[in-house]
Amino acid sequence: MSFDEEYRIAERALSAYELADSTEPVFPPAAQRIRRARETLGLTQEVATRWGEQVSMYWDLELYDAEVFTVISVRQVYRLAVVLGTSVNAVLFGGEPAMNSPKMPYTDVVSRLRVRMADDAISPEQLGDHIGWDISGLLADSDALGDLPIDGLRAVCQAAGVDWMSVLSIERTG
Repeated sequence: MSFDEEYRIAERALSAYELADSTEPVFPPAAQRIRRARETLGLTQEVATRWGEQVSMYWDLELYDAEVFTVISVRQVYRLAVVLGTSVNAVLFGGEPAMNSPKMPYTDVVSRLRVRMADDAISPEQLGDHIGWDISGLLADSDALGDLPIDGLRAVCQAAGVDWMSVLSIERTG
């Protein structure tokens, strides 16, 4: 499957996950890719130590495709990709997009949230309630976006009128 096809699968799955649909969403096969990358490196449980997280948290990533999208933070996804010697896009979507997408820093997302709150005359609490994520920490420090899981990043980006892939596409460290 191509990057674009897997991205569409992820979008459908994240939408269903967000709605708490009764059917289990189908995510791209990230668990399989994570396992193969680890095996290629000849690593066992030491991958969790290198990643800096609990062994049980790591093994869930190899078992459940949704985990990388809904449980671990964006920052953890980047660290994991580094440990596995691959890119975030390769982990999530099996490769890189055919075309470079625009890149948007966290600060721009937070600026757009502020504009939205001003335009809609709503408080951070009201916007946070609307999108299902507390945004007060983000308003204080835009780097806190990296502490959200991908589904949280996506929800915040949608509220800001930003494509979440343009935010995720900026290479970040630890």
